[in-house]
Amino acid sequence: MDTNLTLILGKIMGELYDLQSRQGIDKADKGHIYGLKNGFEEALAKEFGELSVVRKEEVETVYRYFSPFMEAKTETDELPPIEEMRAQMEKKGISQDRFIIILRYLNACDRINVDVNQFGDFMLIGGHGEK
Repeated sequence: MDTNLTLILGKIMGELYDLQSRQGIDKADKGHIYGLKNGFEEALAKEFGELSVVRKEEVETVYRYFSPFMEAKTETDELPPIEEMRAQMEKKGISQDRFIIILRYLNACDRINVDVNQFGDFMLIGGHGEK
């Protein structure tokens, strides 16, 4: 990401976290907020370091995998075990974390109806260590 854009987004995120903190919503500690607002590399890397684009091809791969199950109106608890699904996705270059993120996206878009949480506890962790 461009350095100036990172600094600007860091300042914006720092201000948002600061406003939330004043409302009693603690999404980040004071040090992280200060670091974002003032351009500290460590805070910026923690916040934005793992950003990546989920490619359309990855979404379509996961969608195609679930298409036969959706056509058969398969219930979530009747789907293959998560280990089997993960192995299929890894063969196609999609990690488990990415697989879960894509499932949640497809579910939110009403493209599939799969209760991801039935597969296990897949709490996603934000860039600054918050759930």
